[in-house]
Amino acid sequence: MAAIARIAGSSEDLEPLDAYCATGALRRAADQLHLHHSSVARRLEQIGTALDIDLTEPAGLLRARLALTTWRLLDG
Repeated sequence: MAAIARIAGSSEDLEPLDAYCATGALRRAADQLHLHHSSVARRLEQIGTALDIDLTEPAGLLRARLALTTWRLLDG
């Protein structure tokens, strides 16, 4: 959870990850955020590296969802 806290200077920092977890697709997440898909892809790559999670794998997406949920429970 320390990694999530480091990258979450604000909730906006995690919006791409949150949208990606909710939609399961990069382009849908970008559409939801009104951003270009390459911008979302770059941010997801940075987040994945920081969390040491491969977000392109189903197990990585599940780990990210669990990390976000846990972080919210502990933070809120």
